[in-house]
Amino acid sequence: MKEFLKQAILYKARYYILIVVLVAGMVAVIAAIMAAIVDDDSGGSGPGGYGPLLCTQGELNMEYIDKKFADLGVFTGKQDVFIEAATNNNIDPVLLMSIAMHETSYGKSPAVKNKNNPGGLMRPKGGLMTFATLEEGIEFMAGNLNRLYISQGLVTIEQVGNKYAPVGAKNDPNNLNAHWIPTVTRIANSFGGLSANCEYAASGDYAYPVTPPLVVTSHYGMRTHPVTGKPSTMHKGTDLACSIGDPIYAVDNGTIAVAIKAGGGNYGHHIIINHGNRFTLYGHMTAVHVSVNQDVKKGEQIGTCGKTGRVTGPHLHFEIQTGDIYGTREDPWPFLQSIGREDESNPDEGADDSMDRGDE
Repeated sequence: MKEFLKQAILYKARYYILIVVLVAGMVAVIAAIMAAIVDDDSGGSGPGGYGPLLCTQGELNMEYIDKKFADLGVFTGKQDVFIEAATNNNIDPVLLMSIAMHETSYGKSPAVKNKNNPGGLMRPKGGLMTFATLEEGIEFMAGNLNRLYISQGLVTIEQVGNKYAPVGAKNDPNNLNAHWIPTVTRIANSFGGLSANCEYAASGDYAYPVTPPLVVTSHYGMRTHPVTGKPSTMHKGTDLACSIGDPIYAVDNGTIAVAIKAGGGNYGHHIIINHGNRFTLYGHMTAVHVSVNQDVKKGEQIGTCGKTGRVTGPHLHFEIQTGDIYGTREDPWPFLQSIGREDESNPDEGADDSMDRGDE
């Protein structure tokens, strides 16, 4: 009897051990899958998950910045404070803003609300620094960035991030620092892009024509005309959602071949850039910031989003043309996919005709 009980106990023990092993294995598999998903969707665009860094080439997009600062926790309405502090310390204001947004969860962390600390700044002997006012904290953060980073030649988000939040640091057991560079890059893009050191910071072969994530409202190809209702109408480009006044960027280096600032037929105000081996067209713009024969760089702002021409609402109509201006059209989507992945909406929602001066 004793032997029987002993065998029964051993059997149960092995049974429970087997269950524990199976459960642990399932947890490990699930964790690995989730990690892969998080890594794959970390930025939703571009190499490393965060896409090319946009650039305004020395100009701040104040309309876009003002819109962002309308609801940023304790930072609401403080954009001028950031700009002044950055200017005083020879820093790109967008870089300063973007780091502060990330470090404080967009102005809502306890550190910034209770200690006026916008940069996660630590005392030499440990613990978060405390400032009398938020303005004082922002000014100190800007000076700290200049002294320890900018003045040492660390001017890009990647260069700053590798020192500011080094991956594998002992005080980062959960490896949260791995998200610092891609997150700050996405935030900078949401402000319209950096205004300095862009020639070093731009990553990838091309830049987005609008601030990511891309939202496609109509793809290239045959469709029912959204204005006239005519079936089987050729749509010669890809429509990307944007709001009136949002920045539009050159996807690559080139020379302005067409800059229509008034009229423009079905395209409305539009730009065509000659890249040597092809042309890119940007249609329905509100404002055109460039002129014919002007050289532009990848990521440089060339105008603003609008709804001029034959449209049903504001968006960017983007085309790739080969052979000649208004020549053979190619599907832009493979090119846009090479930059990053889109957050795609209903392909027919808000679409327009965007035909070339009546030639469908």
